[in-house]
Amino acid sequence: METVELFNDFLRKIGAPNVLAIGIVLIVLWLLISGIRKGLRGKGKDEESQDKEE
Repeated sequence: METVELFNDFLRKIGAPNVLAIGIVLIVLWLLISGIRKGLRGKGKDEESQDKEE
């Protein structure tokens, strides 16, 4: 129960809107990083398939 109270105090100190903003930023960064990684992997596969066709 003490942990819940400490977490509640922590949230009060930083403020609920800040937690929401931090969460949104983390989700956006995660989506960007995963998209870039998939894009880089996709380009490598496309180049390999074009080399095989030639």
